[in-house]
Amino acid sequence: MRARTVLTRLATVGLLSAAAAVLPAAAAQAAPTGCTTYANLGTGYASCTGGTGEVRVVIQCVSVWGDETVRSGPFVPVGQTSSVSCPSSTWSLQPDPWYVTRG
Repeated sequence: MRARTVLTRLATVGLLSAAAAVLPAAAAQAAPTGCTTYANLGTGYASCTGGTGEVRVVIQCVSVWGDETVRSGPFVPVGQTSSVSCPSSTWSLQPDPWYVTRG
């Protein structure tokens, strides 16, 4: 009876392996490409020109008193622009903005 169980399990593994070799793989997603960032008057911007997925801008703001905060814009599809601003005119964007992608 033990030999029968082993043979059944080996047959099952063989069938699953054969099925995995025959079934097509899921289509690969292309990550966002051509992504750029820039800043203007305390606001950071990020966008991507190719691929699929989403991008968002991230900035670090520093106040005149030395406080720091990190802010993120919304995730937007490729071809659109994500933006976020420092809390007020007493804050400056330091250093340059960067971006995060997903998808």
